[in-house]
Amino acid sequence: MAENEDGPGRTLFRFVRHWARGWNGTDGGDANGRDVMVVEAVADLADRATVTAVAEELGIDQSGASRMVAGAVERGHLRKEPSPGDRRARVLVVTEQGDDLLRSARGWQEAVFAELARGWPEEDVRTFRRLMASLVERHPRGSGAARR
Repeated sequence: MAENEDGPGRTLFRFVRHWARGWNGTDGGDANGRDVMVVEAVADLADRATVTAVAEELGIDQSGASRMVAGAVERGHLRKEPSPGDRRARVLVVTEQGDDLLRSARGWQEAVFAELARGWPEEDVRTFRRLMASLVERHPRGSGAARR
């Protein structure tokens, strides 16, 4: 590798950092970006969505997840309901407003990817998407080296 050439790890982290800047694409500022993150986590977790599960899904501590959830509840994107299995426990549910937020965010995400890959051959787009999905599937959160 040439002296001024980045290795694949550095390239990956530069890529992530580059696309993470202003990633929510809306005028809602940081709160809106956090809401998108937490609402997506709750939607992915479905009926297992608790503050603890959200913290694990996002790779953050319980208190940070609790603050993010509280903000999303306050802004109407989530609501807390009694757990069907344990009425003392609470599960998180995406509201209609939260669904709207996700639709908007996902539309923006697709537009960003389309812009990123503009001019690429369709086969390259499919390959890149497949390889990104493979990285996520093969290296789940919490795996040793990824957490350092």
